[in-house]
Amino acid sequence: MAAVKVDTEKKPGSQVVLSVEVDAEQVLKSIDQAYSRLAPRVRIAGFRPGKAPRPMVEREIGWPALRQEALDLILPTAYNSALDEAALDPIDVPRVEVQQFERGQPMRFTATVSIKPDITLKDYKDISVPRPHSEIGDKEVDEALERLRLRFAELHAAERPVQAGDFLTVDTHILKSGAVLIGESETDAQLEVDKERLITGLAEGLIGQAVGETRDIALTLPADYPKKDLAGQNVVFRITVKSIKERRLPPLDDELAKQVGRGQTFDELRQEVHDELQEAAHQSDEQRFENDVLKALDERMEVEVPEALIEREVSRRIRELETRLQEQGVKMDRYLQYTNTSLDVLKAEQRPQAVQKVRLELALETVAEREGLTVSDAEVDEAVSNALAEEDHVGHRHGDLRTADPVRAYFRHQLLMRKTIDYLSSVAAPEASATIEPPSEAKELESAGKAASGGERRARQKKGQ
Repeated sequence: MAAVKVDTEKKPGSQVVLSVEVDAEQVLKSIDQAYSRLAPRVRIAGFRPGKAPRPMVEREIGWPALRQEALDLILPTAYNSALDEAALDPIDVPRVEVQQFERGQPMRFTATVSIKPDITLKDYKDISVPRPHSEIGDKEVDEALERLRLRFAELHAAERPVQAGDFLTVDTHILKSGAVLIGESETDAQLEVDKERLITGLAEGLIGQAVGETRDIALTLPADYPKKDLAGQNVVFRITVKSIKERRLPPLDDELAKQVGRGQTFDELRQEVHDELQEAAHQSDEQRFENDVLKALDERMEVEVPEALIEREVSRRIRELETRLQEQGVKMDRYLQYTNTSLDVLKAEQRPQAVQKVRLELALETVAEREGLTVSDAEVDEAVSNALAEEDHVGHRHGDLRTADPVRAYFRHQLLMRKTIDYLSSVAAPEASATIEPPSEAKELESAGKAASGGERRARQKKGQ
């Protein structure tokens, strides 16, 4: 640690400017240390290594290089000493400007840092939010069973013209101003006659078409068509139908239950579907309830969110998107090209959600501190182990992740947020909910793992109840 003099000045946006002075003696020591590092690399004719006079060696090194080496040695120590002296805990990397660094003179520099903001949080113990209780009826069960039938439907060749819902094998060409567009043709393309999925007007134009028949269907391409030069343009789809298949649904009977593997009778299948829907409804109820509680908490808080925290959250979201794209084999630059956007636009789109997330975490951290909520090492151990259990099961070992400080800090924070939400939920609606377990926070393990090891590790998301 270095002895320093520090003056602090608060700035808007939870920023503090540290004006730091280091005495001339410590400056000289840092220059001597820098010289000791650089001198062995210098070779001067007529002198054995290390025997040349220092002035000659320094001239060979050059003052700019010697000065920079000395600064690299003294700045981190002086900056950390200044933080201790000012009792500050920054939340971002400082912006440092050196005003003076010369032999025989004190060193002077400024460091601009962001700190946690001052938070005004009104009483939250008067939050009262009703806990919803949704019930699943026959209509919802019938709709779910119909979706299940669709999953197990079979396709059979149809000797008739095209009808809605059919599956077709077709050759397609796109024409504009009477000319076939290069690169816009497909052979043996698979197509479902569904007006909700196809370009507006295409499904209707196919109805009644027979196998072997070719039709020209005039359409206006949508504004979000992938090829931007064609978006919104009037074109003609020339389509030749090569085969027609119709979907045949299985009957709602005991055989369907056996085929699905969820019971031996239709009544057992229906009951299981009902129970699953009811559980999902309870989860949705609990999520809505927690959202209402957190909204009420947010309304009781006044804070100027530091830009550094917003940028950090935006960057985290972009990294998370990039990881999901990589898992699908898509690179970020290709995604930006497909969506006709830029990284700056993407960051701007993420900003509102990032601001809300940061506000929420600041509020929850304040509540946790006031209520003395903590997370034990044993709880962190269990959370990390559970998150990595699936990967370990398939042979991926993560011993380094289990003990890495950034990973443990991440899980400790997530568990504390969960405890605080549970506390606020008990305040807002004292009656307990026996239907929901706290959701797993393992989906963000990858970010923590990268921070811990710098590697491209990936943890699979554990499914919460």
